[in-house]
Amino acid sequence: MNERFRYRIIDFTPDLTSAPGRKLEDLLNEAGADGWELVTALRDSRMEPTRLFLKKREP
Repeated sequence: MNERFRYRIIDFTPDLTSAPGRKLEDLLNEAGADGWELVTALRDSRMEPTRLFLKKREP
């Protein structure tokens, strides 16, 4: 059986006036509740947002 996946990319820019770790945790928990799994996260420079790569199995 071949597994099929869907992919999603999110550019995350933290709000510096609040707790950035908490916002990211909330975003990932919401995505996880919908079946998305974080594969990796990359940031090219401090001036760029963090790019989150997620996947989930297709039904």
